[in-house]
Amino acid sequence: MTALNKQALREAANAANIASWGKWESYKPHKGARGYEVKVGAKAVAQHCLKVDAAFIAAANPTTVLALLDENIQLQRDKDSLEAAAIAMRDDMREAREKLEVAEKRIAETSQRNSDLVAKIELMDRRIAELSASHSKLRDTMATIHNTIRMDGGYTPLAAILNATKRAHEESASAAGIGVKGE
Repeated sequence: MTALNKQALREAANAANIASWGKWESYKPHKGARGYEVKVGAKAVAQHCLKVDAAFIAAANPTTVLALLDENIQLQRDKDSLEAAAIAMRDDMREAREKLEVAEKRIAETSQRNSDLVAKIELMDRRIAELSASHSKLRDTMATIHNTIRMDGGYTPLAAILNATKRAHEESASAAGIGVKGE
C-alpha cells in the first residue's frame, strides 16, 4: 500500500469512526435470515454475509484500521531509527578498521626498528669483546715489558724495550682488528 493510499484509508477510517456510533458487531438478524449482518449502532452496514465475512467486517472497523495505521507508522519510524543506527555502526567500524591498520603499521615499523637496534647492539657487543681482548693483551705485554726493565734494571737496552713495545702495539692492534701504519 502506498503512502497516498494509507493516508486515504486513514481519512476514510477517521470519517467512519466519527460518523458511526458505538460498536461494530456481527449478528444473525432473525432465525430465517439468509445470512449475517454487520451493525454499527442501529444501522446495518452489511447484510446477507457469511458468518466469517460478517465477523471480519465487524473486526475491521475504523478504530482497528486507525490502530493498524498508527502501528505501521511506528514500525516505519523504528525501521528508520535502526537504519540510522546501522549506518552509524558501519561508519564506526570503518573508522575502527582504519585505526587498526595504522596501529598494525606502527607495530610493524617498531618491530623493524627493534630488529635493527638488536643487530646494532650485537655488533657493538662483538666490538666491545674484541677491544676488551685487545686491551687485555696490551696490558699483559706492558706488564712483561715493565718486568723486563725492572729485573734487568737499567741494563736493558733501549732498542729491546722499543722492540717489545712495538710488538705489543702490533699484537694489540691486530687483536682489535686495527691496521698498523706502514704495513
